[in-house]
Amino acid sequence: MICIILAGGSGTRLWPFSRTMSPKQFLNLGSTHESLLQGTIQRLAPVIEIKKTFIIGSKHHEVELKIQTEQIQSDFPPENILLEPMAKNTAPAVLWGLANIPLEYHNEFVMVLPADHLIQNEALFIEHLKKAEILADNNRLVTFGICPNRAEIGYGYIKAGKPIFSGFEVDCFEEKPDLRKAKKFIKSPEYSWNAGIFMARVSTFINEYKLLCPDLYHCFFKDNKPRNNLKDPTTIGKIFDEVASDSIDYAVMEKSKKMAVVPMDVGWNDLGSWESIYQVSQKDSSGNVTRGNVILQDCNNCLIFSDKKLITGVGLNNLILIETSDALLACDLSRTQDVKKLVETLKKEDRGEYKFHTKVVRPWGSYNEIYQSSKFKIRVIEVLPGKNISFHKHFHRGEHWVIISGTAKVTKNNESLFLSENQSTFITKTIQHSIHNPGSMVLKMLEIQQGEYLDENDIERD
Repeated sequence: MICIILAGGSGTRLWPFSRTMSPKQFLNLGSTHESLLQGTIQRLAPVIEIKKTFIIGSKHHEVELKIQTEQIQSDFPPENILLEPMAKNTAPAVLWGLANIPLEYHNEFVMVLPADHLIQNEALFIEHLKKAEILADNNRLVTFGICPNRAEIGYGYIKAGKPIFSGFEVDCFEEKPDLRKAKKFIKSPEYSWNAGIFMARVSTFINEYKLLCPDLYHCFFKDNKPRNNLKDPTTIGKIFDEVASDSIDYAVMEKSKKMAVVPMDVGWNDLGSWESIYQVSQKDSSGNVTRGNVILQDCNNCLIFSDKKLITGVGLNNLILIETSDALLACDLSRTQDVKKLVETLKKEDRGEYKFHTKVVRPWGSYNEIYQSSKFKIRVIEVLPGKNISFHKHFHRGEHWVIISGTAKVTKNNESLFLSENQSTFITKTIQHSIHNPGSMVLKMLEIQQGEYLDENDIERD
């Protein structure tokens, strides 16, 4: 079996933990040390070889995707990470993934699923995959329906028709309903939530694209074969610039005559809001969920996460409180769907907090901004062993570097020096400079920027 994992996302619904540059699939929201993306890869590991795992994400998340895949599988094929030049919804993304599957695998089954969902009963989930294989083996496009446990207006619904093999024919797809309709749906065993998880033979999937959305199909295929250079950034940039934005549900699933559904009750949750996080989390005797440095008295049904600060509460009820180093969200438990609207306001006001965390991951390590004013900025920089920050210079600021731990090889113009703990150097404006970590431990240093202009675009690389 092959899988295509969809790892896009805008990082709005779980703000401030998630950001545009660090959406929820990269976050650890559970009891394990894995991110949601890593958990998805591991969940499929018993049935899918790592060389047959494809991930589609944004070019803006390239570093995070490579780091997280390497953390759980050191030999994860980097060529299996496909970076979208722009978001055009799931229909083009999935077809691009299908076009990158080698021709010798086109008779195999392929799963398409999001990277950021929670499935608590993984063994039962694998059993349902086996049921879906029977349907896929009979030329069906299979969708997985989640047995609903409440009248949910945030999901689309699937209505099952007559039984067929190990599942049911799909009678119809229902848009996100109003509450009256949702209450009606959950009274009938015919209805399940649309989880956006699909399975079919690779060839069946591709042929349905060809039949139902030929214009999109011909952007990626020619003469029944994938077009050349589909991993070339210039080629794929032109294709994505031309294709229409469309979801796979509208483009393929709702039009196909081959649809079947396998209902399942596997502890699924799309973790699409802070209320969802509250629902799946272990609670204390007062119904509270806490994480980090939190002390509560006489509080009930609250979700309170602390990143660093001590958070105390007295007499709170039905409250969401999420603290990070640069932002604090306070929200009624019943209004968490509106967090997305709040982030849109931050975006309109050009607030950097909607986009970045104070800690930013780079191929060489990371930096964490701990203070900024109009004329100086303080960062803690970590450089991984053997990595370096390449030659560059600034025109409007100087930088003081103080080594906290580890060893640094600093090059300024043509001169190099080695610095160790408690030693420092000053980088003046217009000086070409780089730093390399020659040691076996992480290099940690303090960077103090000082100048009239501290924006990230004040840089010229060699």
